[in-house]
Amino acid sequence: MKHFLRITVYFVLLLTFASCSEEDVGVETVIKGHVSDHTRGINIGGYKIVLVKSWEKCENFMCGSRSQEVATAYTDENGDYSITFNYKLQEGERYTFSEQYYGFPYYPEYLNTIDIAPGKTNTININAWKPIELKLNVTVLNNVNPPLMIRNEIDASNTSFLNTENIYDENISKTYTLRSKPDTDIKIIFWYYTGTNPFLTLHKKTYLYHTTLEDVNTLDYTIDCSTF
Repeated sequence: MKHFLRITVYFVLLLTFASCSEEDVGVETVIKGHVSDHTRGINIGGYKIVLVKSWEKCENFMCGSRSQEVATAYTDENGDYSITFNYKLQEGERYTFSEQYYGFPYYPEYLNTIDIAPGKTNTININAWKPIELKLNVTVLNNVNPPLMIRNEIDASNTSFLNTENIYDENISKTYTLRSKPDTDIKIIFWYYTGTNPFLTLHKKTYLYHTTLEDVNTLDYTIDCSTF
């Protein structure tokens, strides 16, 4: 009977240690994928990918996102990458990619949801494109309710992009540079407000344009704010 009890205790301890060991180490998990510029049809080598563990933390009545680097990889000359790591999360934590480029020189579009399953091979592909420059030669007239603002959006999704210019001069001719997506239907939008908070009236003029693959697209506009 004592011998049986010893064996039982031994196996219970063995299972406990094995469970604790797996809990401490985590589950081996793989993330792989391909990074390319779909618009230009090229694979992107040397693209940096950083996997992080992130969570929300509150201190002194303020909350914010915190993160810890888990692994880093670079794409090979074919645009392929692979990350192997031990999946281990506490409650409230998640894995995600830390953005490295913010539009300089790439703007990433993730083609798969970053929803990583433990113990499996997860595929996350990225369309990373280089923005082009919109070189806008603008003549502004009657800008009596400044600022007159300029932005551009992808026409299909109304996604606003990358930077905005503010114009305070009543009458001026000047060149303004925005960044945008190549070979894409976009909206170039000029707008300003009249009135006072909370009773503001929006005045907006929109131009449609299809960007090219050229690094710089030059356009000329005369904007008379009294007409819209």
